[in-house]
Amino acid sequence: SFTSTKHIYLLILTIILVPINIYLEGVKWRIQLKPIENISYYKSFLSIFTGLTAGMFFPNRMGNFLGRIFMMENGDRIKAAMVTIVGGMAQMIATVSAGIFSLIFFFKEYSLIIFILFLIITTLLILMYLNIHLLKHIQFLIPKQFKEKTESYVNIFSHYNKIELIKVLLLSLARYYLYTFQYVILIWAFKVPLSYPQAMIPISLTYLVMMIIPFITITEIAVRGSVSIIIFEKWLSINNISTSMSAMVFSASSLLWIFNIALPAIIGLLLTYRLKFFRKYES
Repeated sequence: SFTSTKHIYLLILTIILVPINIYLEGVKWRIQLKPIENISYYKSFLSIFTGLTAGMFFPNRMGNFLGRIFMMENGDRIKAAMVTIVGGMAQMIATVSAGIFSLIFFFKEYSLIIFILFLIITTLLILMYLNIHLLKHIQFLIPKQFKEKTESYVNIFSHYNKIELIKVLLLSLARYYLYTFQYVILIWAFKVPLSYPQAMIPISLTYLVMMIIPFITITEIAVRGSVSIIIFEKWLSINNISTSMSAMVFSASSLLWIFNIALPAIIGLLLTYRLKFFRKYES
């Protein structure tokens, strides 16, 4: 596929953007941990690598937090596991809002209804996120004998102010659009004739579907590739482009997974010796 220097440059640009993606996630994780432990940027970045390694064997990367919290020195690990909800919710807002918006162009006859749905869902998600401290009220669901023990864990969400929450949300949006931009670049590298806005529509819908479908990260390359082919074939036919190009989309999706997930996970595997599964306590 890479028959010209231009396409090779596009491939190189995708690789250059990988550490920027990891940097944004590292900064985001550091902000999330701030109420529990003030970790260095260096340790935050190491946490991202080990998190990707752990997440490879859990559905929808849910194991990421395991590789992250065991990099901590002193902070409460249960609270650290809980604050991953903050980053996860911020990332969900980016994925859901962009995915629903892309549906407007797939189903133009229902565009007004979908647009209203987009506004309602996005507004509700942002309001819930900015008022995440209200999660402390779920304590009424906890049996009386456990309330005292769980109070400090549930109240962890009250330690974030609006500015910190907005920072995490903006970093999540930046990560989403950087990651999808890498996808677009690889699509261009494989000579799929779509402009940036045209490519973003099926890409956004692909990530929305991927968020709903349960998968183990190690199988993501196949699952995402299959979803991409189905969505892109429909989109390519809408734009009167040969659906044979969907094979190129599968290749682009696979390379994106290798660059952003597989290779960092291998690096994380080499760093697992730094994980602190047990701590030594001094009397």
